[in-house]
Amino acid sequence: MSLHLRSTLKKAALLANRIGTNGQKAALGQHAPAFKLQPTPDVSKFENNIVTSPYGDCDLHDMTMVQKIFESAGRWPNKIALECGITGRKYTYEMTRQLIRRFGSALTRMGYKKGEVFGIISPNIPEFPIVLYGASGAGMPVSLVNPTFTAEEMARQLSVVGATALFGVAPMAETLKQVARLCPAIRHVILLGPPQDGAVSFQQMAQDSGDLFNETPDINVKEDIFLLPHSSGTSGLPKSVMLTHFNMTSNAMQFMQPGGTNLQVASTNYQDTYICLLPFFHTYGITLLMNMGFQTGAKLVTLPQFEVQSYLKAIDDHKPTVLHVVPPLVSLLAQYPALKVESLSQTHTITCGAAPLSVKTSVTLLERLNNPNLSLQEGYGLSETSPGVLMAPLGNTKLGSCGAPISRSKAKVINHEIGDQALGPYQHGELYLSGPQVMKGYWNNPKATKEMIDGEGWLRTGDVAYYDDDGNFYIVDRLKELIKVKGLQVAPAELEDVLTSHPAVGEAAVIGIPDEHAGELPRAYVVKKPGMESVSDADIQAFVDSKVSLHKQIKGGIEFCATIPKNNMGKILRRELRVQYANSQTKDLMGRIYSSVDSTAKKMSE
Repeated sequence: MSLHLRSTLKKAALLANRIGTNGQKAALGQHAPAFKLQPTPDVSKFENNIVTSPYGDCDLHDMTMVQKIFESAGRWPNKIALECGITGRKYTYEMTRQLIRRFGSALTRMGYKKGEVFGIISPNIPEFPIVLYGASGAGMPVSLVNPTFTAEEMARQLSVVGATALFGVAPMAETLKQVARLCPAIRHVILLGPPQDGAVSFQQMAQDSGDLFNETPDINVKEDIFLLPHSSGTSGLPKSVMLTHFNMTSNAMQFMQPGGTNLQVASTNYQDTYICLLPFFHTYGITLLMNMGFQTGAKLVTLPQFEVQSYLKAIDDHKPTVLHVVPPLVSLLAQYPALKVESLSQTHTITCGAAPLSVKTSVTLLERLNNPNLSLQEGYGLSETSPGVLMAPLGNTKLGSCGAPISRSKAKVINHEIGDQALGPYQHGELYLSGPQVMKGYWNNPKATKEMIDGEGWLRTGDVAYYDDDGNFYIVDRLKELIKVKGLQVAPAELEDVLTSHPAVGEAAVIGIPDEHAGELPRAYVVKKPGMESVSDADIQAFVDSKVSLHKQIKGGIEFCATIPKNNMGKILRRELRVQYANSQTKDLMGRIYSSVDSTAKKMSE
């Protein structure tokens, strides 16, 4: 009994050591399905095995983000720039420009200086871009915080960057005031709503004359910070990413390079329409919705939170031409009976990222919409790359791939166990990226910056990938999420793809658990589809075993559950599953210890 308990305790310790090893990267990509690899070509057509962009070099400029927005806004002053999808309040491009000036001027009048950090903790509302660009125009880097965080989590993030001002909405007033108490450096809490004690009203600031707003500020676009998002890592302490004006303006220009996008610049008779459900506190929302939307004259319809009915109503009311989605939304659009397909008849582009998107789901959506002019473009990126680097081409036929490097970007794959040279097509290794969108570094963390970016400017992603003969990349898995069974690598995403192809499986997640003999074993967590309660774990096990090699079989067990833990972008939180498993093992261990003690005590009493 004692030896068995020590063995179990050792397993728990091994698992605990695995928890917290995931990287800090915020991916905009998706995992590839279980593709059958082709033989490695004798000669790569890519020089030094570095994959460059198939698109021409986009124009880059030395304007600040706000200057670029103002330049664009002047071209269509009377078109609607922002509209709330719930209340209907709206602002034209000219109104938006004036409000940005007034808000920035009001901050200067309140005593804020260039370099002080401005925090935004807000759902998606029309005033979010006004505040963001207004603060930036006043020379303030902007820190973006998830509004669903606790006050302590919010304060922790803002304390790291030393924020001195904070914006949010009136319903969150008490939480934001608590954040301010926890962050003594914060001098003002600014709320969208009527005046109240302990806060400044956004509406009052919007009455400022705007005369203190400087449209030609002393800003070095390649050094001064525009945005401070937190990397959405799943373990350890998140870090604030320093994205300069040049990083952000470059990424918008890269995405808009002709040949890689269907986005259309507004004209007298046309305007693209976006449904802005993806959070603005994420770089996906800032770059692909806000910055690119403003630069092309699109109408941005904001939704403060996800509710199926309000989302579908926004689609029905506004007939979007572009949809920015994550995989759960793709599944909704592909399967939800109440969706009026005709409301998406004008949609020319669906951009998807942030988490795995199966080929099956992609095909189901495309077949349902039945629009020959529609492109489903899957992309990949990180908070550290502003965020975009890879994007599938127009008319994408390689579903499951996140495409080739966008304009002025490069990518390579390296397996450090073999050497430091870039690998050729179809060889797995860590993905490295390069381009003008790569971050300046981590805020006050030169050590982490050096670990992330090498001396030649290549950023290591922590993602395992390969590319094909055409330079299209496939994300296999997270480097540190790979399961090693007797030294052989197993990608959780591959097993998840097999599991979800079973007719009874709605969702699945796979982790590695410690094993004394194999090192690790795959373990699956499965959500059954309604009406499939009779299907057993043995049934699913047999199904998987018939489709994968011996070392990939799920010998760590299958556990049925009600939900799979995910972050707000739909990414599976494997760390939570590891913690859950470790806790169950500890509980089981303690139960056996107490049982052994009780048994011994009973024998002694006899």
